[in-house]
Amino acid sequence: MTGAFEAAPSLVPPSYRGREQAWIKHQLLESYLEKLMLIVGMAAKRQGTIEICYVDCFSGPWGTSELESTSIAVSLRTMAKCRQKLAELGVTASMRALYIERDDQAFANLERYLDSATPDTVSAKCFHGDFVDLREQILTWSGRDSFTFFFVDPKGWKSIGIDKLRPLLQRPRSEFLINFIYDFINRTASMAEWQSDIAEFLGVPIEAVQELEHHSPQDREEKLLGHYRSSLKAALPPQRSPFIGRTAYVRVLDPSRERAKYHLVYLSSHPKGTIEFMTISHGVEAIQQRVRADRRKDAREEASGIRDMFADEMPMTPGGLENANDVDRYWLATLSQIPTVVDEPVFADILEATNWMPQDLQASLLRLIKAGKLKNLDAQHPRNTRPLHPEKAERLVLL
Repeated sequence: MTGAFEAAPSLVPPSYRGREQAWIKHQLLESYLEKLMLIVGMAAKRQGTIEICYVDCFSGPWGTSELESTSIAVSLRTMAKCRQKLAELGVTASMRALYIERDDQAFANLERYLDSATPDTVSAKCFHGDFVDLREQILTWSGRDSFTFFFVDPKGWKSIGIDKLRPLLQRPRSEFLINFIYDFINRTASMAEWQSDIAEFLGVPIEAVQELEHHSPQDREEKLLGHYRSSLKAALPPQRSPFIGRTAYVRVLDPSRERAKYHLVYLSSHPKGTIEFMTISHGVEAIQQRVRADRRKDAREEASGIRDMFADEMPMTPGGLENANDVDRYWLATLSQIPTVVDEPVFADILEATNWMPQDLQASLLRLIKAGKLKNLDAQHPRNTRPLHPEKAERLVLL
């Protein structure tokens, strides 16, 4: 065999090579942002108009000269696309975007890009400075009546503590996608001199951080993330059920190791948002599995100098992301012979508590119905893929 080794084509675009986690993150951002904006826009169909705002609190660009592979480009592209779709459906949407960046060089690159690449149908603006210092200006820019989506993706963790985010969290009609940089936070939480800062960041007493050293790595991860999610919800303004704060998350792994790099934490006060976010997360998780498989394949090929002709035949959609028996047992323990109404708030609560994908819960119901263990009293005919429609508030009962 002669000549240099040539790697097989990758699922990851060339501009994201070495930044696979960023690509996974942007896949989630683009998919959910499009779904969200269309839902919010169509909810205003009777009025005929709506203002939708997008705020990138730490926009960069960082680590790449190709700005088309940044969250900036993803958001502008998605907003323009959604505005056109909504117009075709009879809704006039005013799309506004705001980008915050502190670094001088990055801000100059951001400003140039917005001047040249902002679609005509989107109004884009950028603020130069520290996110924490600019919070009041951000709120003034977003106004009181618009729906606003905050993308919070910092380089470090100090700027996104609960108290730092509180002014934004108090704003009505807002949703958040926050990068909880678990790898950094976990390492810092083990250092005694930093535990007070981590406790303030999480919004918990310092004792809650100190006691983490007695837990397994898996428990530490669950507790650190759980503290942050609980504090996010507690910082929201007073709400009425079912429009209460709920969080969900996607666990993004290091491409080469079996450990969490970060969690993308989603916060919404609408149950439909939680359901849609987790539905989209299922596809993103499939992409993550494929990216990790590609990384392992590339390492093997580079080491051996032999291309694996069949490794890229891995399916894009996994059959199930959770242990099927665990999900089955959950339904059997939760339901009873007295009919239980499972509407969108109830289904969203289940997703928040378990972090299972809607597809896994639906697949479990399908198995149990076919096995004659439970029934959907409101399903007039057998359903082969989605046995429960939470938006119709259907009743489930054990047989």
